[in-house]
Amino acid sequence: MYSVWFCDLEKVIKVLKEKIPNLSTFCSIESNFHGDFVIKNETETWIVKHDNFSVWHLEKGCYKWGNWVEIK
Repeated sequence: MYSVWFCDLEKVIKVLKEKIPNLSTFCSIESNFHGDFVIKNETETWIVKHDNFSVWHLEKGCYKWGNWVEIK
């Protein structure tokens, strides 16, 4: 696990509420090597980028590791 700025956590939660309004629970908030926030629940994974607070969703499917798609 890597470090992220605690002051950015409020921004991450705000952008998640805007982009994914039906997200009511999650299991964990972690960080990756790049300083981005990784949010997981029982079945889904999202990344909120630290530099522009864009939200990305891990689409599972034909790719072995999945495909990241930006939520607009």
